[in-house]
Amino acid sequence: MTRRRPARKGRHPAVVLPGVVLLAAMGLIDPLTRAARADNWSYQQLVEAFEQRGFSVLGSHPRCAERGLYGLYLRESRRIVVCPRGNLNDTLLHEGWHAVQSRCLRGRPHLGEEELRRGLSRRDQRDLARLYGEGRWQREAEARVMARRDPASYLRLVDELCAAPVPPPAPASPQGTPQGQAEKRTGS
Repeated sequence: MTRRRPARKGRHPAVVLPGVVLLAAMGLIDPLTRAARADNWSYQQLVEAFEQRGFSVLGSHPRCAERGLYGLYLRESRRIVVCPRGNLNDTLLHEGWHAVQSRCLRGRPHLGEEELRRGLSRRDQRDLARLYGEGRWQREAEARVMARRDPASYLRLVDELCAAPVPPPAPASPQGTPQGQAEKRTGS
């Protein structure tokens, strides 16, 4: 049950609402809860979306036995593991963002620190500070913020960030090698 606080003296809800709507439109506050957004998609729809983008999604892994582990991204194999606990959609989006960070952003942050702090509750900020050192805070905070986005806009951003680069033009043939025939290479 949601309870509304009575308006404070001197403030009328109609005066505050346009500002809230403006902030929400600018993406500075989250007008919907994370669960309301991610749960509009079935877990299977999200799995299929990641698989269409070249990732495998697994529902188990030996590390899932670790206490408190909800999921992980296995970089070397493009596999996203979602352990069978907690909110599966949220975990898939969170670990999927780690895949984007690794494969597409090459470790560069996508969101700035101010944007991250605006997107995290105080509790999230405390939890992240307690659980992760400075080296991992940015990556974990970004994955947590991104997992709260609407899945459709999240996936559009994944497509944009992970779009295959345009291949460079083919190098000119070395002199002495006719067009269409490659030199024979050995040893590799």
